[in-house]
Amino acid sequence: MLTKVSFLYTFCFMEVMGIQSRVMTKTSAAEQQRLYRRLAAGELQRVMPGTMVDADTVLTAEQVMSLIYCKQPAAVMNLISALSYHKMTTQIPDALSVALPRGIRMPSVYAMPIQVWYTTPALLHDCTVEGNSEYGSFFVTTPERTLVDCFKYRNKIGLSIFLEAARMSQGKLNLSRLQFEAERLRVLNNILPHFKSFFA
Repeated sequence: MLTKVSFLYTFCFMEVMGIQSRVMTKTSAAEQQRLYRRLAAGELQRVMPGTMVDADTVLTAEQVMSLIYCKQPAAVMNLISALSYHKMTTQIPDALSVALPRGIRMPSVYAMPIQVWYTTPALLHDCTVEGNSEYGSFFVTTPERTLVDCFKYRNKIGLSIFLEAARMSQGKLNLSRLQFEAERLRVLNNILPHFKSFFA
């Protein structure tokens, strides 16, 4: 059963003269007081500032990512979390991996550990697909970009993560897209031997 999410602030998208923008409206004082009373009574838990769910709710990474995207549309699920979303790993992420353009602030999240990876804004262009959860949409790196990201950050997350993902995705990825992502992340020469091994 889907748990209702309670917001102290309501976010919506409005289009004015062809330009979409996010508009935040505050809930009524009476509703805020009701939510704070439920929080104090242990009936609700905080997910993020201004965002609460029932206290016994166990949120998935996809649900939390949807709530993050609601407040920070520049956020993109990446690395091991993206591997898990694309079913390219047997690993269970111990934190939700989120990519953000440098200079963009990550909202506070209380529901689970978050690992933020800052990158050049241009490198997040044209490398995502839309994901969905019961709480809305979010963006996640494509399978090809996810695999290349895992190689790029192999010294931080472990080469074994990349090798397992390469094996599990063999025959399922777009090779020209893989090459494109490897070129723009400047790892093509180093990753080529693995491409030849797994994607020959």
